[in-house]
Amino acid sequence: MTAQVSKFAQAVGGSAVVGMRRKADAVEASGIKVIDFGIGEPDFEAPPPVREAAIKAIRDGHGNYVDPRGLSSLREAIAQFENDSHGHCVSPEQIVVTAGSYGALSVVTRSLLDDDAEVLALEPGWGPYKALVELTGARAVGVSMDTQDDRFVIDAGRLEDAVTPRTRAVIFNSPWNPTGRVLSTPELRAIAEVAERHDLWIIADEVYSELIYGDAVHESIAALSPEVAARTLITTSFSKSFAMTGWRLGYCVASAQMAPLLARVNQYTLRCPTSFVQHAGIAAINEGGPFVAAMLAEYTQRRDAIAAGLNAIDGVACPYPEGTFYAFPAIAREWGDSRDIADRLLEQAGVLLTPGSAYGAASCHHLRLSFATSVDVIEEGVARLRAAAASF
Repeated sequence: MTAQVSKFAQAVGGSAVVGMRRKADAVEASGIKVIDFGIGEPDFEAPPPVREAAIKAIRDGHGNYVDPRGLSSLREAIAQFENDSHGHCVSPEQIVVTAGSYGALSVVTRSLLDDDAEVLALEPGWGPYKALVELTGARAVGVSMDTQDDRFVIDAGRLEDAVTPRTRAVIFNSPWNPTGRVLSTPELRAIAEVAERHDLWIIADEVYSELIYGDAVHESIAALSPEVAARTLITTSFSKSFAMTGWRLGYCVASAQMAPLLARVNQYTLRCPTSFVQHAGIAAINEGGPFVAAMLAEYTQRRDAIAAGLNAIDGVACPYPEGTFYAFPAIAREWGDSRDIADRLLEQAGVLLTPGSAYGAASCHHLRLSFATSVDVIEEGVARLRAAAASF
């Protein structure tokens, strides 16, 4: 057969997290129990009111097509949530409900990009950003950030230097996967100023917005000013904050002028998000707060346990995460590239984690560990890492 397939399908790589999981499956098949610090998925169930709302919606017959923008009642709840929690004024007309944050990012990139465009993606950065950009035919350009006191920070000069006549947008997230950072107001302003000087769109992924620790404060870049909000498209989901990963419910926030365009693209991408899940989303916003607070308290204990444990290992420096549920320690450069170290730790210690090089060249001497697991598991995993690191 000589029929061709797309260049994207031929070129796109698989997820590093999934690839490491497949290696872990082989290790477990040999009889070794693997400690899993790999996948970024809450180990909690969705709050009971959310599950009950979904079941009720099915029983009440809410299984039909709905508006491609999303249920009006859900969009009203989201708008109120954004206003109350993230400090910027949003109306329901600015909301488009999607199939998770992947759906939101897909709708946004398809709406903004042509095949001659470029998008600046901050690194370390979540790998699928580049794939979703390139799925449109556009080009994703990684822009490496550097560290201060072992934490990655925004360097506006590097971002500015990467702008070309083809640059259409900049994409980033805060809280910042994989680094565990929450971007400060000056850092957000620096990104916004570059975007304003070069008339760029800002694609802001805020999927971890409710997972914040200590004195850190999440601020949406759209809250900086009406002018910044007009060029910002927020993508987010219910997956992380409400432990609803498999429910596939997310949304975009855009200007009132841009939102109808997103809704049209959404319609031809998936017609509409699952209708009865949208009823569950309303319950998540209206009744999920106490459950989110309880999860956050547990995550805080886990954060403290994993950061303290990693910092006790010679050759490892782990700043305490400010947000997300990821620790992103630096490892001694003489150990070598993080891909090799991740493979060795899996094979020798039975510990699954993600190499920092999967998130860009800037973090080739880092490792990402998800602490979406119990303190007991964290302590066992760190003890294994400490023993294995002694041989490095």
